[in-house]
Amino acid sequence: MQTLEIGTANLDVDMRTYESFEDAKLLAQEILSNRLDANVGCALIASTAAKLGYPKSLEIFFALAHDQSGHERVGISAVDCVDDIFVACRVLLESSINEHDV
Repeated sequence: MQTLEIGTANLDVDMRTYESFEDAKLLAQEILSNRLDANVGCALIASTAAKLGYPKSLEIFFALAHDQSGHERVGISAVDCVDDIFVACRVLLESSINEHDV
């Protein structure tokens, strides 16, 4: 665990790398159990999706991670994305998609 100072906040961050479809599902579980901030977890799943070649089952996380910043002028913020991130996590975990389908 490493502590990062971001602005005025200190975050304890697990510096583990996430590279597999199973890692993405683990992150989704962590988000849904509130052990991982939804916005941070979404960005980690999006990064995992990039490493896997943007599989369709993880595309939503890439889009939501993109929407989290830089869109405030059109009324979209990181806070606005949280409910959609929770829905995407539930869909991912409830689907029968597995690593071989990505």
